[in-house]
Amino acid sequence: MTADVSPPRRNSPLRQAQAAATRLRIVEAAHAEFEARGYEGTRIEDIAARAGVAVPTVYKAFTNKRNLLTAAVTTAMTGGPDAPVDRQAWFQEQLDAPAAEQQLQLIARNARRLNDRAAHLLELVRATATRDSEIATLWHNINNERLARARTSAQRLAAKGTLRTSVPEAAHTLWALTVPELYVLHVTQSGRHPDAYQHWLADVLIAVLLAH
Repeated sequence: MTADVSPPRRNSPLRQAQAAATRLRIVEAAHAEFEARGYEGTRIEDIAARAGVAVPTVYKAFTNKRNLLTAAVTTAMTGGPDAPVDRQAWFQEQLDAPAAEQQLQLIARNARRLNDRAAHLLELVRATATRDSEIATLWHNINNERLARARTSAQRLAAKGTLRTSVPEAAHTLWALTVPELYVLHVTQSGRHPDAYQHWLADVLIAVLLAH
């Protein structure tokens, strides 16, 4: 009896896994190209070549360069499965921290890790948003989602300790002090180690937000 060598069915788990792996390669290639060449300088052809796929494969999966940028940013920010940031285990961990100071330390750790992966790409989105209305919408959505997460974090923080300010003001402080621009200034432009950024951010958040 001969072995069955027929190709995987169109919707088989194997084919789905192969498609997901190809999509991830394209997204990672797009991330690298955007960081190296900027948004305007990146070509779909270069992304396809870096990912080792045909150009039509990239268009079939993402349609255009804006969608590729969105996917690259989203993947870099989550650093994990395809789920929003606020559903990632590392985000939930800081919400569930038993003490306010520990929560702020985890927020600093998470900001460092997210910015390790995504700060330069987020800076590219911010810069490109000034001249592309669709990317301006992407940047607006990213900031709105960051602010929503900051509000959730501030509410949890207030339940664990006495804040020096109101919950809305604490949320704004969390949002403002974890922006990617500050990470880039500390790590890239000033040459400080990411560990130093994390410790600085934790110390500042604790000093500014918690009453002692």
